[in-house]
Amino acid sequence: MQLTCTAVHPETSSVSSFRFRADQAVDFIPGQFLTLLVPFSDRTSARAYSLSSIPADQELQLTIKRVEGGRVSNHLLDNLKAGDKLEAMAPAGGFHRDAAGDKPWLLLGAGCGITPIYSMLRDRLLTDPDADIVMLASAKTPEERLFAKPLAQLQAEHDNLKVVWLLSSEGNRLSEELLREQAPDTANRSVMICGPQAYMDAAEALAATLGASNVHSEAFMQVQKSLSDCEDDTAAMQLSVDGIELPILPNQSVLDSLEAGGVQVMAACRAGVCGTCKCKGEKGKFESTSTMGLTPDEIEQGYFLACASTATDSMTVAVND
Repeated sequence: MQLTCTAVHPETSSVSSFRFRADQAVDFIPGQFLTLLVPFSDRTSARAYSLSSIPADQELQLTIKRVEGGRVSNHLLDNLKAGDKLEAMAPAGGFHRDAAGDKPWLLLGAGCGITPIYSMLRDRLLTDPDADIVMLASAKTPEERLFAKPLAQLQAEHDNLKVVWLLSSEGNRLSEELLREQAPDTANRSVMICGPQAYMDAAEALAATLGASNVHSEAFMQVQKSLSDCEDDTAAMQLSVDGIELPILPNQSVLDSLEAGGVQVMAACRAGVCGTCKCKGEKGKFESTSTMGLTPDEIEQGYFLACASTATDSMTVAVND
């Protein structure tokens, strides 16, 4: 589908929200992400961004953070303006309102991870104004709080909504003591978590400690392995792609190797979540940290996610087979 940008709204010094008009009806569940296809002179790059709008809004809204060294995020924040057009894939992702269900909610978000949580929160209150919701939002400084004003407005309108900001600059961080204080009934709530991986791991562990059973999390940030991370830069293996040999080093993701060699790969989330970078390799010659989006039959046939896989030996790879 094609999106036309209608407005750009700076949220913080490093985050902006972009509103779009689509050329077709777009169905999505609050919390899902949209994948933009961003053209450059030499290739088209796919990136997934969470929707901060809800289905009741007239336009779609994506909230995007500038990533240091990130070619796509920097390009969008520096260049995308009203009137520009982009192609996009259909909304996707299993982290959404339906997964949270209709129980009381505990929403835990950090940084840009607040975006899908904000969408779910708005939609729930629109359809269920008396919903019991506790939101603990983490940011570095007051200036870096996402959606601080609309969240304050929602809290003023709904006595059943509690929003607590945790600012690391003031020494406030998510902890078991804080959870017990703000949501003593965590075990009876659906817990939705989004943010950097370390934050999500810690939040999931805390939720489990307090007895929560319906816990969902999602992140689109991953730790990228560079060539300097490899123990032996001379021990390069080879990926054979359409007759072209590309070097791949230990601990380097298959996606990094393919992209460095100029091979176009659809890679939306880049975190082993969405499944768009599915490739086929030789079983026994790669290791994966995630198989989300792959069926058992595909795994048996040798399919893997390029962003979440490393090579253990030289192998032939079929991209988006």
